[in-house]
Amino acid sequence: MIKGPATVTVDGACDVLGSDVSGKTITVRAGKALPFEPRGRCRLRARLGRGGSMWLADPAKAGVSLWRGITQELTDLVGNKKTTVMLVGETDTGKSTLSVYLANVMLNRGLVPCIVDGDIGQGDLAPPTSIGAAVLPRQVTDLRDVDASLFEFVGSTSPAGFDRFVAKKLRSILDRVGPLGDTCIVNTDGYASDGGIQYKLMIASELQPDAIVCIGDNPELLGAFQGGPWQVLHATPSGQASKSRYERASRRLDQFLRYVGSGSHAVELSRIKFVYMDRLFSPSEILRPPIVQLEPENLKRMFVGLGSAGQIVGFGIITGITPHSIFVQTDVGSFDRIYLGNIRLSRDRAVEVRIA
Repeated sequence: MIKGPATVTVDGACDVLGSDVSGKTITVRAGKALPFEPRGRCRLRARLGRGGSMWLADPAKAGVSLWRGITQELTDLVGNKKTTVMLVGETDTGKSTLSVYLANVMLNRGLVPCIVDGDIGQGDLAPPTSIGAAVLPRQVTDLRDVDASLFEFVGSTSPAGFDRFVAKKLRSILDRVGPLGDTCIVNTDGYASDGGIQYKLMIASELQPDAIVCIGDNPELLGAFQGGPWQVLHATPSGQASKSRYERASRRLDQFLRYVGSGSHAVELSRIKFVYMDRLFSPSEILRPPIVQLEPENLKRMFVGLGSAGQIVGFGIITGITPHSIFVQTDVGSFDRIYLGNIRLSRDRAVEVRIA
């Protein structure tokens, strides 16, 4: 196992999550742990960054041997029909890692996998507050190496109070990406206790997946899906997936900034509609804001989605607002809607500020 930040050069035959990395140099991002599994003679040369580490792991607790049986069942399920697989489990059980491995195995078998990342707090295919989806044309070791093609904007990093809205947006993005591949793998967040189980049942009811994979030792979560119209599978959690609070916060901030870009655009307010949880607001309502998200002090430095023709085309940070114009840091050149959320970034863009 190698935990980032690290750069690993592979001399010999080796796999990472079902992807052949023989003779390649692999970047392991900070906070991410990947299983390098040699085939025969192989030498790994790792340059570790601050906080990076490497160790020999027990195959019973790490690597793809944990999930070969599950993956075989799921690929057999696909066959010649469109299939949706939903992954659920608590935080740090390996949902994202399993989704990558499953997608890589399907690619090996000539299938085209799509991944929907529904973790609005710690997703890999979209910035926090959002849902991302992508068709995988090639094998990968980290979903953050994939350029997502479809987005939905939620506006919160927590499903609390947004549960039905998240389920609705997951259905929308699944309808859009589903026809592009043979199977859709839907990854969900780690909210899996107390009300989290009802939330996951709500999502399953909305998506109607063919199979639900419950990762980890949560009998209540596993039992909640029994008896539904889907196949239920239980997967062993990865014992190597845990992240510290600092690593989690750093990865989330990196995702925010990755999608903002360095460009700056000024747009006339008269050309913009504001959207919050699918409700439209006109620029004139900033003068007497009906919601706190439209208050000028809250708009400044708010992380937002940017839309055109009814679709999310990118993201940005509102840097300023006047009676006639709004200024957004973004690389998106043209947009006519700004999707508002509950998260602002501090002036130095180093800290999240939640809007009450």
